[in-house]
Amino acid sequence: MSRKRTLVSLRKHTTFHEANTCEWKPGDVVIHDADAKRPDMLMVILGRSRAGVYRTRYLFPSEQPKNWRKKIWRNTIESLHDPRRFGITLRDNPEAPLTLAAIRESTFALNNAERTARGIPGDTSASPHDDSQANR
Repeated sequence: MSRKRTLVSLRKHTTFHEANTCEWKPGDVVIHDADAKRPDMLMVILGRSRAGVYRTRYLFPSEQPKNWRKKIWRNTIESLHDPRRFGITLRDNPEAPLTLAAIRESTFALNNAERTARGIPGDTSASPHDDSQANR
């Protein structure tokens, strides 16, 4: 066995934390074993091949180095962990699983709460240009 093949084999199966066994679905949010355990390093699952290799992309590409922003990463199940394991949770519901939909919903709720706290009207069904009073 050549030296190069040995290094590739070791790198493929070495993890820093206990290997993950949880199956992921498209839209689930994970964090890679070798990444810093910060919210800007979260990845979203795009899909899975028949061989079990997951296609992932960083959730916040603008926070990544320029050459990583559009890259689709291929990762094995062992290296993709639940972010809650490292203390990365939603503010309003720390027990909820992290999914792209949950993050969007939480962000929307947070934005509405911030708007209300500042006295800015939230989304209303009435038109902002109500002319019923204008013609008096």
